[in-house]
Amino acid sequence: MTYDVADDKRRSKVFKTLKDYGTHVQESVFEVVLTTEDYVVLRHKLLRRIHRDEDSVNFYHQCRACENDVERLGRKVELVGIGDIVL
Repeated sequence: MTYDVADDKRRSKVFKTLKDYGTHVQESVFEVVLTTEDYVVLRHKLLRRIHRDEDSVNFYHQCRACENDVERLGRKVELVGIGDIVL
């Protein structure tokens, strides 16, 4: 997931929300593994925290089979949680 939030206060709320669901890997980038239920809840929370005309949150869905295709160079990222959807 990535996000671009114009306002510092809203950005902080988005960051704190995402931190509860995934792993912060870089600036405005999180790796998140969610159940379908958690995805719906997270999406709803984020919609309440952003201004749709100024901010953006991007979900990059990845199937379970493709999860192993991620190539990482450098430090190892420990993902938080295990679920049905990889974002």
